[in-house]
Amino acid sequence: MAVRDLTLLTAADFDNFIADHMGDEIYEFVDGQLLQVPGNPWVSSIAAKLIFYIMLHMRQFEIAGRVSAEAGGFMVNGQRFAPDLAFVGPDKRFVDLGYNPDPPDLAVEIVSNERNTAELVGLQRKLRHYRNAGVIVWVVLPRAQRVEIHDPAADPSLGPVTLGPDDTLTGPAFLPGFRLPPGELFSE
Repeated sequence: MAVRDLTLLTAADFDNFIADHMGDEIYEFVDGQLLQVPGNPWVSSIAAKLIFYIMLHMRQFEIAGRVSAEAGGFMVNGQRFAPDLAFVGPDKRFVDLGYNPDPPDLAVEIVSNERNTAELVGLQRKLRHYRNAGVIVWVVLPRAQRVEIHDPAADPSLGPVTLGPDDTLTGPAFLPGFRLPPGELFSE
């Protein structure tokens, strides 16, 4: 993520910027900073696979809710995030313009470069806000072929649950019965 300006903004400043912005770029607002989310075909491909599996599961088991890709933005604990994938249950609003006022129930963040310290620090900042908003987060680490599950209901001192490619990623209560070996996300 590239920082546009080191000047700290308010959420209202960010919302005004987005309202006037006509480009295709995706932006996030994290701790007072305007961040442009870079495009990445590899990350997008992994997100598309996961979206496919989740939506297929929802259809098969008639699970209500909506799934969005990286262009879907959400207000999370006063911030503005654009997760690579998000699930919103039927009890929350889902708007057709701007950043959704309700945080998602599930956010998926795919790390494009696990060696990029700035990206990892930014992710930790986002995880703190997700936790405070009660959002379950799956962090996908493609190069390491791991998925970390950050559940705000879990004891934070235990850290995230980490799954390898041959483990089974299971859905939270709002995606009952969802099961996927993480290796499916990393296969060609």
